[in-house]
Amino acid sequence: MSGLFKKRLDDSAESRMEHPASKSWIFFTFLLAFVLCIVFGEIFWAPDFVALTLIFWTLREPDRVGFLTAFICGILMDALFGTVLGQQSLAYVTLCYLTFALSRRLPSFDLFGQSLHILPVLLISQLFVMLVRLWFDGLWPGWEWFLASVTGALLWGIWTKLLTPRALRSASL
Repeated sequence: MSGLFKKRLDDSAESRMEHPASKSWIFFTFLLAFVLCIVFGEIFWAPDFVALTLIFWTLREPDRVGFLTAFICGILMDALFGTVLGQQSLAYVTLCYLTFALSRRLPSFDLFGQSLHILPVLLISQLFVMLVRLWFDGLWPGWEWFLASVTGALLWGIWTKLLTPRALRSASL
């Protein structure tokens, strides 16, 4: 395995207190995630970068990023893509809840193990979106629509490296 997957996400309380992420860095990462979702929005296998960012910050900074942030991000995604208002909010709040439920377990795994745990979280979140779409539109998106969760889980290690604040990256070297 590569060194990328061997690194663990340092999510201990001591690490957060020594190297807390700035609010501007958190905001910038969400802005980047929204831009990437807009750019790759039409590609069916493209991951939901906002969901990955929510998972990362819910694990790393649970006092700053939580259910309210998930709800607001969901409303913004619905407004951006013109979908039923609240559909992404339901998915993101569920994703946030599942991430909180796994928050004690996930940091003990390497990035590959975390990816395996994040895959079902992303699939459940995407399932909520699909159920709302089926309810309102009655259109089945096809099984390939779930590839977005698979690519999201595959990109988890790289995304974690990108979102980790620079102060923490330099301190861990």
